[in-house]
Formats: sequence, structure tokens, C-alpha cells
Amino acid sequence: MPFNFHKLKQFFMFTKPENLNDGSLILNPKAAHKYSLIWMHGLGDTAFGFMDLFEQLPIVKAETKVLLLQAPQRAVTINMGMKCTSWFDIKVLKTDSNVEHFSNNFKSTVSMEEIEDSRKIITNYLDQEIKLVQSKNVFIGGFSQGCCMALETGLSYSQRLGGIVGLSGYLFPTTQMNDIQKETPILLVHGSQDQMIPCVLSKKSYERLDNTKRQLFDHKVIPQMGHEVPMPVIKLMAEFFQKTQQ
Repeated sequence: MPFNFHKLKQFFMFTKPENLNDGSLILNPKAAHKYSLIWMHGLGDTAFGFMDLFEQLPIVKAETKVLLLQAPQRAVTINMGMKCTSWFDIKVLKTDSNVEHFSNNFKSTVSMEEIEDSRKIITNYLDQEIKLVQSKNVFIGGFSQGCCMALETGLSYSQRLGGIVGLSGYLFPTTQMNDIQKETPILLVHGSQDQMIPCVLSKKSYERLDNTKRQLFDHKVIPQMGHEVPMPVIKLMAEFFQKTQQ
């Protein structure tokens, strides 16, 4: 059954966003807190980049607290060393579509230290939310760089999460996956015409996520879509949360 935004929108009202010291935002729903979603933006964006999307559309259930995290200000090599919000440094302008070459040279194309620092930041937020609700009711996701960090952090986390959403990103070849996440539901979406992260690379990197124990593993490639989050992607997200937020 298609997800009906208009039917649910009238029941979905966030209170005023809460601003945190690190630039992150918390959207606290009026309904009783039962679920939490931790979301990461892409390179150069801010926590405000996805605020309207989550405020105006019923992507998650009304009982969901949405934490829109903001990356630290860091010097970015492909930005001529200028600082911007970044989860990790990117040292090459275009991601290599040669999968084998990319995997073999991955550590020289990014800052592994900053990936680890960001993983610790995000893990701290996960730890805080799991003190408030069950781990199976905590979700994590992101776009582009944020997708990479959602997978890096979520798949290595020590407690079973409710689900992981990754948009227009890829799985690091260095990501260490915790066995406890083998059954965690995953939604991955990529555009066939993505000029930032080649679809072939993204698709290949996700192969090790699909297994017989994971009952919900949805990997969608959207024809003619670039590096973006259009309405078809938003509807896929809403359908995913409708299935997993029980």
C-alpha cells in the first residue's frame, strides 16, 4: 500500500527545535517519546539542511525524537584546505569508480583519524538515546558523508539498533561490522546518475551487508537521479520507518 503523507501529516507536529552547543538540532515530538533517529548531513551542510524535511513531512512516526547532528568545522583538502562542516577530510576530488583501486587506496583518500573522531561523536549520541529508549527503537541515518558515517557507526555499534538508512553514500572498506547488527534492517538508496559518488562503487561496497539473517535489506537505485534527496527517496524512507517502527 503506498504511503499516504497527507493522511498522517495532520497528526505529525514537532515542538520548537532545540539547539545544542555543537550546532546540532533536536526535534522533539509532541507525542510520547518512543523512538529516536540520529541523522547526519553531507559535506558543507548543517543540521538545518534536513530540518524542514523532517518537520514538514511524516517520514518517521510522531513518537520519534529526531536528532540532526552537525559535523565539526574542519579543513577539507578538496576545498583547497578551507574549513567547512565535515565528518572527515576528503583528499581526492572525485571518488574512484574502479572498485578494486578505490578499496586498495582508500586510507590515502580520506582522514582515518577524523572518521574515528566523528564515529565517537555519533556513538556518544547513540549511547545517550539508548538510556532513554530501547536500542531496538533507536535508528541512525544520513546523506552522502552522513550516510558513510551512519554505516560506520551503526554497523559497529555494540547494541542492536532499530534500523539504518543510507542515502547517496557508500560503505567504507575499513568499516568493522559487529555481529549483533547482522539482523538490523537497512535501507540504502543511490542515484544512477550520481556524479559525486559513482553508483557502481556504492553498489559494490554494499554487497557485504546482504545476508540471510537480515530479513529487511532494501537497496534501491533510482534511475536518472543524481546526488540528491527527491520525493521518491523520501517516500522510501517513510515506508521503511513505517515497517520498522513497531
